[in-house]
Order: sequence, then C-alpha cells, then structure tokens
Amino acid sequence: MVDFGKGPALKDACPWIRDEDERHRRILDVTERDSVIEGLPPFNEETRRRFAEQLKAMDQISRSPALPG
Repeated sequence: MVDFGKGPALKDACPWIRDEDERHRRILDVTERDSVIEGLPPFNEETRRRFAEQLKAMDQISRSPALPG
C-alpha cells in the first residue's frame, strides 16, 4: 500500500463527499461532461435516473458488512 501522507481523510477534507445526494450529483455531472467531450450526447433523464440508481446500489454494496470467509 502507498502512504500518501498524514493529512485528513478525503471524506473529512471534503464535506460534500459525506452527502450521498450531492456526491452522486457531482459524479453524474463530471461523467456527463467527460462523455460529451468524448463525442457522446448529453444524458437524457432516463440515463441520468439509471446511473443514479446504479450509484445508490454501489453505495449499498460498499456499506454492507464483509462476508465471512
């Protein structure tokens, strides 16, 4: 593992990361802008809704307890 220093954790340094809705909004915004730069069309409401659902599902997975192994 690489030690990047002794500063605050990212979630402590950036309060918006702790706000799930704001974090998802920012992720979708950057993803859409990057996609448009690459020549893809902007997201429509259905695409944005599906991506938001996928982000919420990934958050649920990351918060679930580890399986016994």
